[in-house]
Amino acid sequence: MISLKTFHLFFIAVSIVITIYYGIFEIIKPSSPGMTSNILAGFSFLFSAGLAAYGVSVFNKFKRI
Repeated sequence: MISLKTFHLFFIAVSIVITIYYGIFEIIKPSSPGMTSNILAGFSFLFSAGLAAYGVSVFNKFKRI
């Protein structure tokens, strides 16, 4: 059985990969006309950076637990 800590870190990693992929997808094949796709890609990259920072903080916290 997978532990809650491991699942949490795995879920964060998968979320980072999905948001980065979505940002790249919006740049390569825009789903909306104009600047909307670029804005969505930018938010996706910002969100993935936030998830990465959160993942590092959770990883450090789990090392102490």
